[in-house]
Amino acid sequence: MNCQFVRRARMFFALRGGLAVCLAAAMVPAYVAAAPDAAASSRTLIPRSSLFATNTYSEVRFSPDGAWISYLRPVEGVNNIWIAPAASPSEGRVLTKFSVRGPDSYRWSADGAHILVMKDNGGEEVTQISAIDVRTGAIRDLGGDPTIRSTLLRTSKGRPGIALIANNARDRSYPDVYEVDLTAGERKRVYTNTGTYTSFVAAPDLTVSIGIRINENGSATYELLQGERAGETLLTLPLIDLRSSRVLGLSASGMLRMIDSRGTDKANLVSIDIATGKVTRLAEAVSADIIDVLTGGETNEVLATLEDPKVKEWKVRSPDVAADFAAIEKEIGGQFLIEDQTPDDRKWLIQAITGNLPDRFFIWDRDARSATMLFSAKEPLQDRVVGETRPVVIPSRDGKSLVSYLTLPPGLALNGEGNLDKPVPMVLLVHGGPWLRDAQIYDEEAKWLADRGYAVLAVNFRGSTGFGKAFIDASHKEWTGKMHDDLIDAVNWAIGRGIADRSKTAIYGLSYGGYSTLVGLSFTPDVFACGVDLAGPSNLPELFSEMPDWWAPQLAPQFRTRVNDPRTKAGAADLWRRSPMSRADRIRVPLLVTNGANDPRVLPSQSDQIVNALKARNHPVTYIFYPDEGHVYEKQKTKVSFHAVAEHFLANCLGGAAEPFGNDLVGSDMEVRAGAAFIPGLEAAIDAAR
Repeated sequence: MNCQFVRRARMFFALRGGLAVCLAAAMVPAYVAAAPDAAASSRTLIPRSSLFATNTYSEVRFSPDGAWISYLRPVEGVNNIWIAPAASPSEGRVLTKFSVRGPDSYRWSADGAHILVMKDNGGEEVTQISAIDVRTGAIRDLGGDPTIRSTLLRTSKGRPGIALIANNARDRSYPDVYEVDLTAGERKRVYTNTGTYTSFVAAPDLTVSIGIRINENGSATYELLQGERAGETLLTLPLIDLRSSRVLGLSASGMLRMIDSRGTDKANLVSIDIATGKVTRLAEAVSADIIDVLTGGETNEVLATLEDPKVKEWKVRSPDVAADFAAIEKEIGGQFLIEDQTPDDRKWLIQAITGNLPDRFFIWDRDARSATMLFSAKEPLQDRVVGETRPVVIPSRDGKSLVSYLTLPPGLALNGEGNLDKPVPMVLLVHGGPWLRDAQIYDEEAKWLADRGYAVLAVNFRGSTGFGKAFIDASHKEWTGKMHDDLIDAVNWAIGRGIADRSKTAIYGLSYGGYSTLVGLSFTPDVFACGVDLAGPSNLPELFSEMPDWWAPQLAPQFRTRVNDPRTKAGAADLWRRSPMSRADRIRVPLLVTNGANDPRVLPSQSDQIVNALKARNHPVTYIFYPDEGHVYEKQKTKVSFHAVAEHFLANCLGGAAEPFGNDLVGSDMEVRAGAAFIPGLEAAIDAAR
């Protein structure tokens, strides 16, 4: 799970744009709306249509010869692929014609003749791969079946017209591997998966060299598939190392490069000789897991590594780039990623990250030691003052250090002692996963909430990644336990610092964050004034039994080991005890829930259950449903319409500012399945959108 309600109603409205509305029952319990915050209401709010518009530019890349740049840019709100001469980036032309959903990702073919596009149809995560002819714009489907899920394994300089793709056409649980001709679209199966491998590692000549199997205890075994040692185990990653280790690539000489935490707490960079199994440490982590690597030259020499203890920090590993990094840090003045390099390594594509402004993209000229700005990720907001985000470290009750990120409303700042002179309403923003993390980035959710007058606190509770595997392992079987204690400790920290108003604190999150919202309201019912649950599981035994075929072999063993096993009587009982449904009768404050019909990770039935339980008690709950979305909402109109509803929900609960609904519901396929009457102005906005 990475990283959202009541079916019976008095009346329905059929609205323009596919919007269907289910009004709440007439008999509703009353609750007191919070007084509006005067300071927030007096400011000119950033429009939701700007905050949640599809990024103006994203996913910027060099072509293989460095002569072109490519990027995602929206056409009528939908991301499409554009290309432009690297020397004249303003002369871009659109290459694709997607009108409903844009690409999830893309990659150039090795010869630059094609761009490979990965996308699904409606958020189902059944990824399709297409090849776009860069010269003509012609598109060719490489999968041949919209019901199968494909993964791009590798392209090759030596075989530039071929892509190596894994898909589950033969077996929905375990993919086979195919060579696909990018021009003709012909597919040839080159490896039949009889070994229950969930993924593969290929060599530069497109030989399928390693198969990866997830074991019943959650560990991962890497087995050799070629040569005299075929069938032998190269290595096994224990479950404790799985979330902090990953393969980076396999060289022609048989050296497997990977980020590996085995034998240490922090993840290091290593090379493994697949012929002998010998492990060589190439770079040792300093203060946090190594999360990215910059290499260069014919031998892929390690030039620098990236860590993120509180902010992103590059560790220079070669004197050849020391002057570049010093100059970049001076010129850009903040965190940055190196997204791509030209073949001669003389130019780098840099994504600058401040956390307080939209990201910016630059070309770094290593010879001139100068940066040329290309684009801003959100051009309408590039000069707009937004709330400042800063890292803070919060102590947990048992001595853990919780790296967190605090965003304050515009015009507010902590005093010299790290406090606010007067508390404000606060939203606790909980990340998904749970084995992911928050970072100091330009987070549109946090910026939106801060602009409306709320302090926003994002907490890396135990189980979050990047801080060493011991911190991940501390979450073992701690759902609703110490993982939730960390969130409560963070709320109490903010209250103690005079940042948060104890009576005006909400909890808000997607996926595991949505689960945390439900846990916050049902397990600690006196802490939060309201909650927003986006695709949050409510019934854990059912969640683990509902995994899609292609997902279950890889993740089910990890969930069964790290959380509990629903196949056993004791495990199922423990999972039910940790389920918000088991304590739905303890929820006492308003709740907003949303879910996408195509969500393969958290099925809508998870939301239906909690909403129906609250409806049976006449409890204030609003359910927003999207028939054309999956787990993470992608459409611009979806994001704008949902945040319009959430904004007015929070304003009624916490007293922050709210932009009028205006036309933000028009054109969305949103269905309000319950509780429209609980959100002031929503029924009128629905009528206006008809």
